[in-house]
Amino acid sequence: MLGNILGSVASSVLGGGEGQNKAMQLIQNLLQSQGGIEGLMQKFQQGGLEQLVKSWIGTGENLPISVSQVLDIFGKSNVDNAAQEAGIPQEEAPNLLAEYLPKIVDTLSPNGEFDLKNLDTSALLQQGAKAVLGKLF
Repeated sequence: MLGNILGSVASSVLGGGEGQNKAMQLIQNLLQSQGGIEGLMQKFQQGGLEQLVKSWIGTGENLPISVSQVLDIFGKSNVDNAAQEAGIPQEEAPNLLAEYLPKIVDTLSPNGEFDLKNLDTSALLQQGAKAVLGKLF
């Protein structure tokens, strides 16, 4: 069901293009290297920023994340590696993550929670990224 919802959202806003694919690849690379959504949640808990992720998952307003918080949570080398794999300049990657990671996590949790038992993280992340980034590029 969640996959159908995200598929519909992605279909309605997809714009395509190389820029969109690179930004989506950046986020996907980083999350996969960090253990997916569960790993993301653990990183934010360990970094004392659990409230940020909870705001993105919940049904209320998403709290912003700063570039410095992105780098603190994931580490500059991990962000740089994900950017290099995606073909994005390393100096742009933290800004893209700060802007779009909250929106993507929010899109992946439309009812205020993840169904982690039935979650195909890679497929849903790709659909969520397309839904969020589709109008950007």
